[in-house]
Amino acid sequence: MIRDAFLWLLSMFVIDPVMAEFNNRLREVNAPPAVIEQVKGCAVAAPAALAEKAVGDFWWGVGTVFSVAIGTADPKSVVAAATPGCAAAVAAVRPLLTGAGTS
Repeated sequence: MIRDAFLWLLSMFVIDPVMAEFNNRLREVNAPPAVIEQVKGCAVAAPAALAEKAVGDFWWGVGTVFSVAIGTADPKSVVAAATPGCAAAVAAVRPLLTGAGTS
């Protein structure tokens, strides 16, 4: 039950906003298929990895959700740091999100 509550909070404040931003920007800049696949893989892995981390460290979970909600933590960095497979996806997408990949 606690794991489900953490998963919902993390999804609401961290995962969903990050993945929505990634998907919107990737469509806008016509990202390469390899980058899109990395982001899809991250979207599948991130919820479970973040929930496990939050259940294992209650205060990390609460602090992370709170920090992201008030804007003192970058959700992309949280996802990249807590989910090993997402670090590469975030690194590949970051230039596209900042506009470096747009013309």
